[in-house]
Amino acid sequence: MDIQKYIDDYTSWLRSEITFNQVGEYYEINTPFLDSSNDYLQFYVKQDGNDIFFTDDGYTLNGLEMTGFKMTPNRKRQLTTILNQYGVKLSKNELILSAPATEFAKRKHAFTQCILKVNDLYMTARTKVTSYFLDDIQEFFQAREIYCFENVQFVGKSGYAHNYDFAIQRTRNMPERLCIAINNPSRTALSSTIFAWDDTKPSRREDSKLIVLLNDSNSISRGVEDAFANYEIDTIHWSEREQPRNIELLTA
Repeated sequence: MDIQKYIDDYTSWLRSEITFNQVGEYYEINTPFLDSSNDYLQFYVKQDGNDIFFTDDGYTLNGLEMTGFKMTPNRKRQLTTILNQYGVKLSKNELILSAPATEFAKRKHAFTQCILKVNDLYMTARTKVTSYFLDDIQEFFQAREIYCFENVQFVGKSGYAHNYDFAIQRTRNMPERLCIAINNPSRTALSSTIFAWDDTKPSRREDSKLIVLLNDSNSISRGVEDAFANYEIDTIHWSEREQPRNIELLTA
């Protein structure tokens, strides 16, 4: 397998799929990632002196509310955690981020990741779960005495910072393991995860691994697991978390 070719093809596709249009004083940026309504994710950006200002114009949270999403206390806590991860603020229902213009690339990447994570909250409404997926994982790790760091961030070779939900320290038998929880196992989640890992891996130990925890109570898009396997990313179905192979992957 020519992994470098796959990576180059992916980054070329990503670049070609990002478009923009000027709308008044803003530029509307369209990405190839899909939101909870299966529309292409878009947001707006303008320059104000030496600063860049990003906004989703309220589209993300307003769109969730139109699906029947209710902001329960638990989901509000999860929303706050997500926003803090990426340095994004909430103004009424509008997601906003302000940063020096010199940091446009990094902040655009962070803003995109934040919107995708917030969109993932939609799955907690659609499946009527009582707790967010991360809560369930934390409880499982605690019960199984899987000791890890939560909500960690690493800077990749591009200079972009990428967030990981958990980091499990290497042991005598196992390498360092970074973990990402995907509540909605879609192709959009696949693309953003592969991009983050491809950028992060060169800055970690050569044997470092990525484990993706998939909430298989939600539909897993076709080809997602095969694509992860092509990039040597391990996947664990949440319903199969107690299987010996998965326990060993997390605890050995």
